[in-house]
Amino acid sequence: MMNRVEYVSLFIQSQTIGFGFVRHCLLATGLAGLMGLGAAVFADDRVNQVDPTTVDEPSVKEVSPERAAELIESLAAATFAERERAMGEVLSIGAAMAPYLKAAIESNGDPELTLRAKMTLSQMTLDDFESRVEIFLTGSAESSEKARQWFEGWAEFEAVIGDSNAIRELFVEVMRAHPDSPKSLTTNTADRMTVAERVASSVQLSMLERRIPPSLADGVAILIPMIDPDVRLGGANELTILSIFNRQYGQLQRDPQKWQPVTRLLEMWILRSRIENRIDVLWYSMQWELPASGQLGMQTLEETTDVETLQTAFQAISRFRGRKDAPKLARWLTDERPAMTRMPVVLDQKPVNVKVGDMALATIAILYNVPLKDLGMRSGELHPKVGFLVDNAGYTADQAQERAEAIAKAISWCEGKSAPSRPRS
Repeated sequence: MMNRVEYVSLFIQSQTIGFGFVRHCLLATGLAGLMGLGAAVFADDRVNQVDPTTVDEPSVKEVSPERAAELIESLAAATFAERERAMGEVLSIGAAMAPYLKAAIESNGDPELTLRAKMTLSQMTLDDFESRVEIFLTGSAESSEKARQWFEGWAEFEAVIGDSNAIRELFVEVMRAHPDSPKSLTTNTADRMTVAERVASSVQLSMLERRIPPSLADGVAILIPMIDPDVRLGGANELTILSIFNRQYGQLQRDPQKWQPVTRLLEMWILRSRIENRIDVLWYSMQWELPASGQLGMQTLEETTDVETLQTAFQAISRFRGRKDAPKLARWLTDERPAMTRMPVVLDQKPVNVKVGDMALATIAILYNVPLKDLGMRSGELHPKVGFLVDNAGYTADQAQERAEAIAKAISWCEGKSAPSRPRS
């Protein structure tokens, strides 16, 4: 026979290798009741995931108060067989027994009965949650209506992100991993901010200390509370989001059903990202092909004077914005500050000097569909991900006249006094 330590050890293993597998093993050894007892002790949070008393299915069985009292008393019967039989009947009746189980728990009477009532209610709750999930994942319109009552936050999530089989699967994954995340949509901004930070910190801890790679559900769980436009993350946790989705990007991009809703969540967040992380956020959002990075680039021009941040913003604008934005960039054309280049470019044994104004000029040219070389940027080079290469977008020392003429042309285009020779089609 197994001792109590071995019982508890086996229950803890169930959390790693799967609840169903270990439950099967315990049933085979006649220890299912004790496993349920462990579930009651170690998984009180699961009892709160779904309240069986809220079940409104027409198939719910009824039970008389007298029969309920008998079954509750039998949960602490003298023999194992009687206890198992009582538990089985309670679970088969289902939600109708939940009020009686709760009353037994709250009575603080017989400790043995209290523990077994907790165990039975815990198992009932888990079974009920799984049955509801199964119905929800059928994808029917009726199941979505029921889910609005069953799962806190689904109605709010659905209203913003939409509904599809893939979205439902993702929502269930989030509920399992981080149940507070969807629930936060039904609370207030302060609570949502707390939940977002807590989930991000938890994922970060798993990544750094436990070496557990983050899942897509982890990333989405952080983003869900940020559907609220007033929720913002701390700087370190913003970097956690970037890390998660950098890992998930390749697989996510190949899943068209999840790509659109998840990137919608990402775009909601990036437009509220902190200025201290803006270079990273802009760079990654360009890699992930998020059009909102262009809008973020325009916002960034109004939020900072830092050269490196500005040049990354220009790159995002050149990739995702249009000709109508070009006039808003004209004020930067005369900025003489040197750009943050990484690798010197040499033409005819002369270094290419890149200024902030040159980056604005390159961006305007791209928005008007004018080749950079037509403006004298002989080393100018476009890039499929980041719009253009900063190191190449400049002029040599003997090209001062060409630079001045190019700036004059761009100003004329922006003021509507002339049109570029190759306007955007």
